[in-house]
Amino acid sequence: MHATVIASESALLVRPLDQSVLGLPFVAPDLATVLDLRAVAGRLIIAGSIPAGQKIAIVSPLGLPIAVDGMPYRGSFIVQVDPDGEITVVNVIDLEQYLYGVVGSEMPASWPAAALKAQAVVARTYAIGRLGIRDDVGYDLVAGEADQAYRGIDGESPAVIAAVDSTRGAILVYDGQIVHAYYSADDGGYTADGAALSDPQPYLVPLRDPYAAGSPDRYWSASVNAAEFAQSVNALIAPVGSLTGVAMGATDSSGRLRSVLLTGSVGSAALSGFDFRRLAGRHLVRSTRISSVALNGRVIRVMGTGFGHGVGMSQWGARTMAADRFDYPGILRFYFRGTALTTIADAPSNAPLTSNGP
Repeated sequence: MHATVIASESALLVRPLDQSVLGLPFVAPDLATVLDLRAVAGRLIIAGSIPAGQKIAIVSPLGLPIAVDGMPYRGSFIVQVDPDGEITVVNVIDLEQYLYGVVGSEMPASWPAAALKAQAVVARTYAIGRLGIRDDVGYDLVAGEADQAYRGIDGESPAVIAAVDSTRGAILVYDGQIVHAYYSADDGGYTADGAALSDPQPYLVPLRDPYAAGSPDRYWSASVNAAEFAQSVNALIAPVGSLTGVAMGATDSSGRLRSVLLTGSVGSAALSGFDFRRLAGRHLVRSTRISSVALNGRVIRVMGTGFGHGVGMSQWGARTMAADRFDYPGILRFYFRGTALTTIADAPSNAPLTSNGP
């Protein structure tokens, strides 16, 4: 984006973080409660006229929420202009407060408490494991499918806050190392190997999951536009021309497609199951646990089970287990075999986490 509006019920303090400008505040706390920020020629402009360099910090001196384009968040913000001229808005926030906005964005607050607690532990473990990997771009986590859904205060509720607070600092470890804590909506009745995400781990193994039966994605079907799909294949994978046939290739031990075989007017290609889903649309083809795929006139008909990559915890499975009176450690033991719970030092407020939301 090239513009954003940041506001608070209290006035905002804006300070430069760009070494090319002086260290005095651009905006003093008694001057502004709404900031219009735009990127012009690689620099930030405040209120259409105040040059602010490439990077600024925005703080509410009273600690009140700060809204970005109408969505309220805890913590403070860094706004920076990236090399491509786009604005990135980074929320600098305490880890536990970040989780208030994640858990309720990833899982309905009405679900059983044990499921919410399991989600809190997995989300915390995931976040801790990702700290520092994006230092080059100035934040830790992406707010969205690339990492974790995060809607700030809009994702909070009393039930979510209680789940986070009651598991404060709890994370999963394996052999003394932080677990790579993946999760998805519904594993379709069988979890996937970590190798599906190019991350094989001894605790990310395929196993039959009897707990996701209530998911709305237990069984699904999709119709993929064949011409649009072929266009993507021709541009990104290999020249096949117009599709004349689509067939299932091999499956792995969890029933997920390793490959999809394409024939076309000028050639053929074998796609990985991951690439087939990516090019078809991940919200259309809900998973790679596909039971049938075939070309039918102008569409590719696909049938399958589950939603998401299937590695680690199934959120719908956690819901069912919690309803069946499993506690959150029991849920986590099922999905992350051989792992253990431990508690990190109570210091997240001294080492703020940053997310490039909203």
